Amino acid sequence: MLPAAMKGLGLVLLAALLCSSPAHGLWCQDCTLTTNSSHCTPKQCHPSDTVCATVWITDPSSSRKDHSVNKMCASSCDFVKRHFFSDYLMGFINSGILKVDVDCCEKDLCNGVAQAGLSPWALAGGLLLSLGPALLWAGP
Repeated sequence: MLPAAMKGLGLVLLAALLCSSPAHGLWCQDCTLTTNSSHCTPKQCHPSDTVCATVWITDPSSSRKDHSVNKMCASSCDFVKRHFFSDYLMGFINSGILKVDVDCCEKDLCNGVAQAGLSPWALAGGLLLSLGPALLWAGP
């Protein structure tokens, strides 16, 4: 039988796990002017960065539909749009030479292939499933 203090500690640890938020900064895929997203690598963002961004630059007149991909950490989606829709690029965009699409998201590695098994809910569920029967078996 488990002492009451051990049961209480187990419940406190489980509650802390369920209510915890990540202690690290946001992680995003990072690459510049690549045509293949597999060349991007995970990068831990600066604490002031709140979004992961993906920018596609395409040539709509090309029959090959070539595109360039940029993935990065950013302070905001508006910041990324202002950077890529600068006066210089707007001339190319307005003339139809370039097409620029920006997509932003706010979760770890959301701008690329997500890592499996990093969810605190999955970890808490696994812990509950493994410890639950032991706590029930111990009884009052």
